[in-house]
Amino acid sequence: MIEMFENIQRIEISKDVLTRTFKFLQHHGNNENESHAIWVGSEKDNIFRISDVWFPEQTNTFVSYEVSEDEEFRINVELNKQGLTIISQIHTHPGSAFHSETDDDGPTVVLPGSLSIVIPNFGFIEIDDVDNWEVYRYNGEDWRHVSKKEVEKLFQIM
Repeated sequence: MIEMFENIQRIEISKDVLTRTFKFLQHHGNNENESHAIWVGSEKDNIFRISDVWFPEQTNTFVSYEVSEDEEFRINVELNKQGLTIISQIHTHPGSAFHSETDDDGPTVVLPGSLSIVIPNFGFIEIDDVDNWEVYRYNGEDWRHVSKKEVEKLFQIM
C-alpha cells in the first residue's frame, strides 16, 4: 500500500533510533565520508512513528554517497514484507547542511510529504538538537525547506 505523508502532523522517534542513526553517521564521518540512513515505521491518525533506522549498503565519499538500484529494490521488498514505510532519508554533509542538486535529483524517498534531512559536519552535532537539522519535505514535484519552528513542532523525541 502506498502511503502519502502530506497530512502528517507529528513524527515520533525514540532516543535509541536517534542514537543508532548518529552513531552510524559519525562512524563514516570519522573517515570524512558522507553517509545515508533511512527512518522506517508506520502512520496512524496523522502521526508517524519511526520504529527503526535502516542503513542501506552504500558507497561513501567525502562529498557523496550512492545506493545501488539493486539495494533500493531489496529495501522495498523488505519494507513490503514487514509492512513498513520510509518516512525520511537522513544524510550528512562535510560542512554546512543544505539540500544539494544531487539530493534533489536522487532521493530514496519520493512520496509526497516524505522528508529529507541533512546533517552538517558529518553528523558531529548534538543529536537531539533539531535546530541543527536542515529538513526538506517533498511536495510531489520538488523539495520545500521546512522552517526550524515547523521542525520543532513536527518531531517528538521519545
